[in-house]
Amino acid sequence: MSGWIKIGVEFIKALAGQWKVSSHPKDPVKPRNTMAEEAPRADSVAVGDESQISITSEAPPNQQEIERRREIVRQFFNDFWVSAEDKPGTFAERLNRAEGHINERLAARGETWQLDAASRKQIGLPPPKTRLS
Repeated sequence: MSGWIKIGVEFIKALAGQWKVSSHPKDPVKPRNTMAEEAPRADSVAVGDESQISITSEAPPNQQEIERRREIVRQFFNDFWVSAEDKPGTFAERLNRAEGHINERLAARGETWQLDAASRKQIGLPPPKTRLS
């Protein structure tokens, strides 16, 4: 979750850098054209690629991608439960308990998606159990 917060903070900083703040509070804020600026000066700061944030809306996965994701989840799910002796009675309960492990393995593998309510629905798995306090 902290990765998402870091990305959000970087996104806000990137947006803030694109707007020139007016010296008078009642003057409208004018967008700054960062592409038309002059060449960097000696006192300017170079910004690396990791600070650039690209926001794209992902198209829903095609059937081949859905099958690939299902297979990955199946593999990580089975790895999680293979040596467990005390297993919950239903698949949905087992999936809920394994979700954190699955998401850790997805991230370690470099996958850009996580097992959440939306991805569960896309790949035909039961929704996560909602906890009522």
